[in-house]
Amino acid sequence: MQTTDTQITPFAIDVLEGLNLPQKAISSKYFYDAKGDQLFQQIMQMPEYYLTNCEHEVFIDQQELICETFGAFDVPFNLIEFGAGDGLKTKILLRYLMEKNADFVYYPVDISMNILNELQISLRGMFPNIKMHSLNMDYFEAIQHLSALKERRNITLFLGSNIGNFHFNQAQDFISKLNHFSNPGDLLMIGIDLKKDPEIIKNAYNDPHGITAAFNLNLLHRMNRELDADFNIKQFKHVAVYDEPTGEMLSYIKSLTDQTVVLKELDQSVSFSEGETIHTEISKKYSLSELELLAERCNYRVVHHFLDNKQYFTDTVWECE
Repeated sequence: MQTTDTQITPFAIDVLEGLNLPQKAISSKYFYDAKGDQLFQQIMQMPEYYLTNCEHEVFIDQQELICETFGAFDVPFNLIEFGAGDGLKTKILLRYLMEKNADFVYYPVDISMNILNELQISLRGMFPNIKMHSLNMDYFEAIQHLSALKERRNITLFLGSNIGNFHFNQAQDFISKLNHFSNPGDLLMIGIDLKKDPEIIKNAYNDPHGITAAFNLNLLHRMNRELDADFNIKQFKHVAVYDEPTGEMLSYIKSLTDQTVVLKELDQSVSFSEGETIHTEISKKYSLSELELLAERCNYRVVHHFLDNKQYFTDTVWECE
């Protein structure tokens, strides 16, 4: 393989490594280029994708109690959000906090610079006086960067069931790292999709409109564009499988034929056999008892579970011990 310095981007490195694994895999964080951001906005508006509406309901109906649980009007604090996205639900809290003159600084963290720029423009328009510092980083970079914020209490948001993108042990590792860089009394609010009827879950990740399929297959378009690959999109298929015992919703891109793809910019070819898959995403669902076990293992105390009316989803608040 021959490359030049300008071609070795993190995306290129991870693609090459992932496509040469026995089980081919590409991280779900690479869904979010400009087109991926647009498709995910469409996913969140689908009736089948209940997660957004359920969490939105939690924030609309319980914003006052959430802020009281935060102690948001007692002392100044930092409001840190991992995977901020378009801030749809967070804007509900931000509006309430701004109207009540809470003293806070908002730190949205996201891997997509495109979505952070959109969020910043939107929030500056809505709240001209908001104190805000955007961080274009992945979660692990952000944890280290934000560890320096010790002068105020930190309240960290990890909404939208983003923690579901980790297996249980990976989630434990990530949250334990966050705990390590936190102070006693710091709070963590995690949005979690709960276990429920498997058909409801499966329809959210393999919708009849084809939007989730387009979102997944956009990874191939991104490789074609950024790595000058020659994926024939029609020769691949989106596949979503739910493993009920573990609560893991798994997404794949499946090759429909024996084929070889060339990544011209990197002077690399990758062979696929018919039926071979690229693993692209995990979306783990939890029970409340699993959440409480996770909190205990990561040295947090569960303060409150904020549930939607259907009890499909919870935003659970933990305190660092």
